[in-house]
Amino acid sequence: MRSPAWADGACLAAGGLWFLAFSPWNLPLAAVGSLAVLFRAVLHAAPARAFRRGWLFGAGGFGVGLWWLSESFQYRSIGFGAAAALTGSLAGALALYPAFFAWASARFLRGRLPRAGAAPARGARGPADVSALWWLPAMWVLVEWLRGMLFSGFTWLQTGYAGIESPLAAYAPLGGSYAVGLGLAVTAACIALIGAAPRRAVLAAAAAAGLVWAGGAALTAFDGHAAWTRPDGRPLRVLVVQGNVPQGEKWADEARRAALDRYSGLTARHPGADLVVWPETAIPYFAAQARPFLRAAREAAARAGHVLFTGLLTFDVAAGRPLNSVVRIAGPGAEEPLLYYHKRRLVPFSERMPFERLLAPAARRLGLPAESFGAGGERQTPLRAGGHEVAVSVCYEITFGAASARVLGNAGLLVNVSNDAWFGDTAGPHQHLQMARMRALEQGRWLVRATNTGISALVAPDGRVAAAAPQFETTVLEGAVTPRTGRTPYTRWGDWPVLALSALMLFIGWLGRRGSGRGPAPARPPAWPG
Repeated sequence: MRSPAWADGACLAAGGLWFLAFSPWNLPLAAVGSLAVLFRAVLHAAPARAFRRGWLFGAGGFGVGLWWLSESFQYRSIGFGAAAALTGSLAGALALYPAFFAWASARFLRGRLPRAGAAPARGARGPADVSALWWLPAMWVLVEWLRGMLFSGFTWLQTGYAGIESPLAAYAPLGGSYAVGLGLAVTAACIALIGAAPRRAVLAAAAAAGLVWAGGAALTAFDGHAAWTRPDGRPLRVLVVQGNVPQGEKWADEARRAALDRYSGLTARHPGADLVVWPETAIPYFAAQARPFLRAAREAAARAGHVLFTGLLTFDVAAGRPLNSVVRIAGPGAEEPLLYYHKRRLVPFSERMPFERLLAPAARRLGLPAESFGAGGERQTPLRAGGHEVAVSVCYEITFGAASARVLGNAGLLVNVSNDAWFGDTAGPHQHLQMARMRALEQGRWLVRATNTGISALVAPDGRVAAAAPQFETTVLEGAVTPRTGRTPYTRWGDWPVLALSALMLFIGWLGRRGSGRGPAPARPPAWPG
């Protein structure tokens, strides 16, 4: 790190290895190591150089970790060059978040370093002190939270998801994925201080890291989700149907009826379920066009005694926009046999065009969808199955922790429908399931997840995958899930406790830095790059 060029290259390489922390590789220490490199490169760097290092880290991380997005462009008739350019542009834009983190951290940590060969001025910053341990992880988590909020939010590759396979996952019912990410970031900051701070600061950092991991291990043994939630009634027998309909054929006229026959036939061959779940847009029609099939599905539900949740499109006549929806189909004897849930959080540049008037013409030229879907209201009638309310989410919505917690209500079960066929045999579907698992852990609920080509799964309240269907196979996943009642601390308070803790850490770091600036200056300025 004493060579500026090597430090820049190390940040790019560390970002390029960031993807190893996430599914399907699941190496949480890769996130710790990558962040430690970035944190060390920011220490004592000039703000402008730190900004560049943060951007290089982000460009490497998002460029490699999200390359699978380019797979979806083949269904938009976009050439490889344009697909690569669009994916690269997204990675470059997202890299501005770690760049901002690095710039802000450098402004705080560096202070006024003397010029080479000059006598250090009073108040000059010497070796890193323990204030960096407070500032770096807290600032990193706050910037990640901003990334999950601004411009509709984008939560992919956030640090906390890398910890789902570690003892730190036990913090999720308390503070969500950001609490897990804070634990990993604290560990990375402790490593970054080795060799860059006095021994006292390094020992304090080691103690902090040990406490973070020991706390996670203790909470794991404590079985936190079970402490705040409890079973509510008998187990429900669930049937998840994975139709494996190729994305390129799904909306072709000749394939639509075949898809409906496939889902109906697979369901009929597995009787006895309480709840049957089909994927997002498993019915490849608008609801008004599918009325005959919906009537037949109601009759089949009455004969079998089950409730069916399936994705389809509806239309908001008042707004003049389509809606991505889930319909609950019960037998004709049930009260309100057809109830709908409409997707709230829309995918930018796919279901919702940001700055529509400005960007829609360019999107049309590129073959991207230019008209936005409508969004469902925040207050919708809860769907029910087996006498319990069910919290439903569609695809992208499952990636937002606080938003999912807000709509939990009295639901005893989570259901997520998705269509990850857009992304083929890439890391995308694995990362999506990893994020869904975090929602089950945060809320202490079973999650039933149905996708078109996989990965369909039943996820236990501790975030463990209890059963999963193989990808790219037409199959049925059967299992029993028990509705639960009670609320975890995260479902009560959302992200606010972690945000408050991060703000407190910044304040403590500022107090420590302010105090260290009043002491005598070091006798010799350190040779830090920047």
